[in-house]
Formats: sequence, C-alpha cells, structure tokens
Amino acid sequence: MTTSAAATRSVKSNAGTRLYKLLPLLALLPCVAYPAVAQNTPRRLVVVDAGHGGVDPGAHGPAGMREKHVTLAVSRELARILRQDTTLEVRMTRDSDTLIALRDRTRMANRWRGGERPALFVSIHCNANHNPAGYGFETYFLSEAKTEDARRVAAMENAAEKYEEKPAQGGSPLSFILNDLKQNLYLRESSSWAEQIQHRLGEVHPGRNRGVKQAGFYVLNGAFMPAVLVEIGFITNAAEERVLADATMQGRIAERLAYSIYDYFRTPAPTPIARGR
Repeated sequence: MTTSAAATRSVKSNAGTRLYKLLPLLALLPCVAYPAVAQNTPRRLVVVDAGHGGVDPGAHGPAGMREKHVTLAVSRELARILRQDTTLEVRMTRDSDTLIALRDRTRMANRWRGGERPALFVSIHCNANHNPAGYGFETYFLSEAKTEDARRVAAMENAAEKYEEKPAQGGSPLSFILNDLKQNLYLRESSSWAEQIQHRLGEVHPGRNRGVKQAGFYVLNGAFMPAVLVEIGFITNAAEERVLADATMQGRIAERLAYSIYDYFRTPAPTPIARGR
C-alpha cells in the first residue's frame, strides 16, 4: 500500500470514529420543527350567478334566444372549469331554470363564505338595447351610476324584481350603515377585477370592449366580497345573438372568466384549462 493510500484510509477511519463519538450528543439536540402545510386551510370561494331564470326570461334576441338560457350555459361551463382546481370551492346560485330572488343571491354567497376566507361573486348577463346596433361586452361593479347608459342597464337588470315577492322591511339604521361600510371595503377590488375581466374577454370576444362601469345593481347589493356583473354581449344584436348562442363561444367566454379569477387570486391557472366542449 502506498503512503498516500494509507493516509487517506487513516483520515476516513478517524472521521468515522469522531462521528460515532458524536452520535450520543446529537441525540440531545432539540428537534427543529419545520412548518407543515396546513391541512385545514379553507378553500377560496367563487360564487357563479347565472342571471334571471324561471319565470324571468331576461332579454331575448331577434331569433328568439333567451338570456336566461345563455347565462346558465356559460355559468355551468365556468363552474365546470373552476371545479378542476381543488383549492377552490365553486357554488352556483342556480344550476337549473329556476327563479332566485335578486336579494337572495348575495345572501347565499355570504352564507357560503362563512368567515373571512377569500371569495368572489360574479353575475353573468346578456345586454339588451332598443337600438339593435348596440354590441360589445362590459363589466360593472356596484356604485352610483355615472352615465345614462349605465343607469339604463341597471334599471333593465333590476326589473327582474317584479317577478319576486316583496321583502319584509327590517333592520335598524345602524345595521344598514355598518353593512354599507363593510360592502364599500370591496369596491376597489371589484373595480380591479372588472378590469381583468375586460382584458381577458377582449382576447376572444369579437365585439367591442365597452370598458368597466359602475351602477346600482340589486344583485350585487349586500355582497361582502368583491362582486361584479358581466354583460357578455348584446343579445338584441343579431350578430352577437349568434355568438352568444354558439356553444364553442360560450366555452371561450367561460374560460376567459376563469382566467380572470386566477388573475385576481394571483395564482397560475391549470395548464391547459380542460374544455368540456
């Protein structure tokens, strides 16, 4: 054996001896606790609200397409896409052709949310106008309307209240003020999310991007979370009615709405988002 090999063997032997002698001391050292992944982290909630339903058909197009059917189809596809993500809890205010009172939709959302977990509320609608040339998509958040057109759209959507039983009046002035303040906390987040929705829809929608607007929609009132109403196109425009009735386009709209939700939560979307059509 060479001198070099003998020296190497001696070093390894001495190192092993020292480690063996240190083992009893290592056993006395405190254990280091690494943070574990929380097993009970609440899932983020997304509430998908299909506009109108039941005896309330919403608007209709020149070829007879009804708003309530379009909004339900897009809402179902959006829910299907989002349910592929196990970190999300996805709820629909209606999953069939039934009437849900406007005031009950955000109440359901607040009840499903429970505590303070992250949550979003999106109400899906089709726009309408006496002028058949109107076209494009726009997203609203709840605040005082700034334009006559925004007031018109809010009045049109709020007219669904005529199909409902009148709610009993109740609640103290103080509770009203407190609820109003709580809801106002989410206005900036709602506006920011609405911008993301418009950007995403603009990637696939053939119509004009009509921008983010604000108005007093009953269906958004009372939501203690970021909440928006999306007008995905004018059903009274013959060309856009065909777009809204097309199953492939409904899927693309739902997909872009899903991307906007991931944009808001600042998490990557599943790649690719699986389509059901």
